[in-house]
Amino acid sequence: NSETREEIGKAIAQKNNATIIPPFDYVNVIIGQGTAGIECLEQLGEINVIPDIVLCCCGGGGLIAGIGTAIKTKFEKSKIYSVEPENFDDTKKSLEKNEIVPNSMKYKSICDALLAEKPGNITFNINKLNLTSGVSVSDNEALIAMNTAYKHFKIVLEPGGAVALAAAISQKVDVKNKNVLVIASGGNVDKNIFENCLKTETI
Repeated sequence: NSETREEIGKAIAQKNNATIIPPFDYVNVIIGQGTAGIECLEQLGEINVIPDIVLCCCGGGGLIAGIGTAIKTKFEKSKIYSVEPENFDDTKKSLEKNEIVPNSMKYKSICDALLAEKPGNITFNINKLNLTSGVSVSDNEALIAMNTAYKHFKIVLEPGGAVALAAAISQKVDVKNKNVLVIASGGNVDKNIFENCLKTETI
């Protein structure tokens, strides 16, 4: 909490004459992340399923911008929701106000992969076209989702990668009798946090 990775990155780049590639607000990164959406379309086609709802984790908005663009090319009526940690729901708030709303950054969350200060300019302009709205989940709900993913699917998820599943489990949107595509992204989890998740409840 005492350092800024952007400033560290700039210093390293200047020292080494390197080019910084932004982690989300960069067209080629968004295009690359959109390939996950293409894979989803291919797999959905194989089982002949149309997604009513798509739930995707969201930090700066790059992953959901790419996946959302891919999904909307084939399924225009699918409802796509960004899922963020509580107190870091800048995309949700930005969609509601139709302008970029930053987080206060005074809070903490175990979903460390999703703690962007605000949506990217490029990602927000894409996401406000594709997304229905946004929802947020608590750290405890993320832990429950991690435990559930491990128990039923033997998948190890990091907290930020489990928030979409958490939104489905805790019914942040109405998923009853719906085809729901949940993006489970990332397994870079701290040992202590994963042990904590195994102590929580599960479904």
